[in-house]
Order: sequence, then structure tokens, then C-alpha cells
Amino acid sequence: MHCSFKTYASFKACLFLLILFSTRAFSQLVAVPLDERVGKADVIFEGKVLDKTSMWDDTHKQIYTTNVVAVYKVFKGQLTATQVEIITYGGVVGKDMETVSHSLQLEVGDVGVFTAIVSPVKLSKKSGMPQFKAYAGLQGFIKYDLNKHTAADPFNHYKSITEEVYPSITKRTKASVLTIKKADYKVE
Repeated sequence: MHCSFKTYASFKACLFLLILFSTRAFSQLVAVPLDERVGKADVIFEGKVLDKTSMWDDTHKQIYTTNVVAVYKVFKGQLTATQVEIITYGGVVGKDMETVSHSLQLEVGDVGVFTAIVSPVKLSKKSGMPQFKAYAGLQGFIKYDLNKHTAADPFNHYKSITEEVYPSITKRTKASVLTIKKADYKVE
């Protein structure tokens, strides 16, 4: 896009157009089908966020948040740990804050299904827990509403956890669900 301006008004118009086009170019979230998320995931599990801590990466260039997640059911992968960490982009460390648009933001108490891959992020603070990141960012978490017994991701709404979410995943994995431990919540 080329802008030439001879007046302040034409400068403002060009600036407005530049902002409009750049915002639209970088703010689109593209749907990643469940087939792809299931196929590309190293592990798929149901869990609950227990704790979260933000920290700098080893190069001190980006802030990440480690979300400790209790694992209750495994739909895909060789996961036997009762707790894992889901690494997400952004967070707050001291007076420094980093936000990343369209990244998964978890809260303590969030429950749902994670489609995850092994995390490539290098963090010096090691917990000993397996570290993953959600495949396809915020689409890598199907969040439950336990009061309504429904679930959702950015592009899909599931009317029933047991009748829509579970079968949608197991028909794609063609694997039995492994219960790691009894959940402290009820899924219907």
C-alpha cells in the first residue's frame, strides 16, 4: 500500500488505512479442525489447572507461564503422569508483562481436554513434570462448563461432554480411554 500526503488530513487518512489493514492482517484466528488437532497431538488428556507460574525463558527474551495440570483421563499418547505442565505464551514476571494475542490463557480451576505436543520451550526452572504446549494455541483446549455439562473451544460448542466431546475424540484416536485418577469434579 502506497500513501502520499500533502496535507495533515491525507496523512491521518493514510495512517487510519494502514492501521486498519495491519490489524486485519494480524488479528485473524484460523480454525484448526479437530481431526488435525487430534492427529498432530502427541498426547490428548482431560485435566484441571491447579497452579500457574510465569517466568522468563532461558534467553530472557520471552515470558512464558507454566500451568500445572492434574491429569485424569488420557485419550491419546503414552502419558502416565498424574500432573503435567502446559506451557503458554505470556505472563507477568515482577514488573514485566507480556501478552500474546490468540494464545491460550488458562486460569486455576479450568477443566477440559488438552490436545498437546511436547513443549520446545527452554525454561531453566525444572519441575520434573512432563512439559507440553497446546497444539493450535487456544484451540488446543476444549474447556468444560461443569455447571451446564457443556464444552467449547473457539470455533465449536459441544452440548454434552460425555455424548459429544468424548466420542468426537475417541472416534478419531480409535483408542481406549485410560483413567489416570478419579476426578474431583463430575462430568455428565
